[in-house]
Amino acid sequence: MALLTSMSLAACDLVSLEKLFDQGSLSSATAAPTTGGDVRDHEPGTLIVGLTADALGLDPARFTDNESVEVCEQVYEHLVRYAQNSVEIEPALATHWDVAAGGTEWTFHLRSGVRFHDGTPLDAAAVVFSFERQRDPHHPYHTSDFTYWENNYRYIEKIEAQGRMVVKIKTDRPYAPLLALLATFPVSIVSPEAVRLWGEDFKNHPVGTGPFRFVSWSRGDRIVLERNEQYWGRKARLRRLVFRTIPDARQRLIALEGGAVDVAYNLLPEELQFVELHPDLKLHRIAGQNVAYLAMNTMRAPWGDVHVRRAVNHAINKVPIVKLIYQGQGVPATGPLPPTIWSYRDDVARYPFDRERARALLIDAVARKALDRNSKYLFYVPRTTRQYLPNPEQVAAVIQRNLKEVGIETEVVAQDFAAHLEAVRSGRHDLCLLGWAGDNSDPDNFYSLLDKDNTTLGMASNVAFFRNAELHGLLTYARETQDRAERERYYRRAQEIIAREAPWVPLAHAQLAVATREDVAGFAIHPSSLVYYHETWLLR
Repeated sequence: MALLTSMSLAACDLVSLEKLFDQGSLSSATAAPTTGGDVRDHEPGTLIVGLTADALGLDPARFTDNESVEVCEQVYEHLVRYAQNSVEIEPALATHWDVAAGGTEWTFHLRSGVRFHDGTPLDAAAVVFSFERQRDPHHPYHTSDFTYWENNYRYIEKIEAQGRMVVKIKTDRPYAPLLALLATFPVSIVSPEAVRLWGEDFKNHPVGTGPFRFVSWSRGDRIVLERNEQYWGRKARLRRLVFRTIPDARQRLIALEGGAVDVAYNLLPEELQFVELHPDLKLHRIAGQNVAYLAMNTMRAPWGDVHVRRAVNHAINKVPIVKLIYQGQGVPATGPLPPTIWSYRDDVARYPFDRERARALLIDAVARKALDRNSKYLFYVPRTTRQYLPNPEQVAAVIQRNLKEVGIETEVVAQDFAAHLEAVRSGRHDLCLLGWAGDNSDPDNFYSLLDKDNTTLGMASNVAFFRNAELHGLLTYARETQDRAERERYYRRAQEIIAREAPWVPLAHAQLAVATREDVAGFAIHPSSLVYYHETWLLR
């Protein structure tokens, strides 16, 4: 009932917004003090982006939150990149590459004349440094939080310079997703000189080769970038790019309507219609490559019991979540893979909402002493809006109520996203609400979330801590063959195992929507769900 009241209020708020629109404004006069707006931000060629949260850090090898990645992708580059509006791979810092030894040796020829933002040249030594600091635990600049390397790049066994401008990457076996992974943020090429200069603090002083260079960072307020005038490719059309932290979705909308920001991420679903109706605003949509899920920590009782996990799947009603909280801006999920990713299948075991079936499974679990009815289980929830979770605490309220109705009591632990991520990666939860926005269009990027190799405490991406040898074997085979049809067979079988073992309750795949001012041109959400701003400009 509380949820319905909340949603009714949200609907009333939308009516109020439309009335304000009819009167001509959402009161931009009040937007400036609320969002910290500054007229100097809107000097010619400056675009301001309103984000839901501040970046955690700007070292691309160490931070995986969307806000950090969005900024890093403007500053750094990779050996290869995605083509514009496509997930096809094209040259970037490498002009071409060769593959030999049955797919285990990759030789990349670097682009000449490229310089880092600190003026030092791009060469093979810089590429080796960027990889080796993650791969080699004895490297002087290795840290314990290179999470992505362990989860996705562990097959790389050697990186070496072959002269000044050629790099060879050796894998211990053929690895089909490698090229797609080389186009993603963790293996951005960083300036070795800047890392040596700043050490641990490099995360606050990023230096790459990208179309924008870092200027300043006021924590909790703004990150300022400027055009890289020495960029090797076509220069950015913006002079400055500012990322503003505006945690409240309503204030992001007010700032957008009033002109304090030009782009606003993660608006509330019920407010998107207002944007579409507004003559000065524009809404950009894309089918998101993402998934939101409830993970059960299988290291803890009773979640190690598959019948309890199936009961939880039957207990959760996804319909009000998608219809009311997502406002229809998404589809219910049946597994980890979004429908937009190849190898997706919708004919695996499903768990329709069925309280009686859930109760029967739980009664049996109590009889087998697999479940203690007197326990209250810790349910960790992020407070911060994510692209795959428009209102995490409202989603949690539905789940908590659904579980209570079948006899499972939970205690919600709501935290800011950084603290939430640290807690669930360390396994402190019984249940947790989380999600994933895909880095590329390779299915392996999603299945890694349930691979037993990714359950290391403190850096786990598999926060269900689900360990299944058969699934691991299938994922390994799929990574080691270049045959697309064969990979698809392995992944389709993997979906059967995941559905049968039910370590998650897959909740939804959210549509991604970003709002802009009408005079923002060249803006596009890439299929990877990121925005690359070097092709964006302002019509003013």
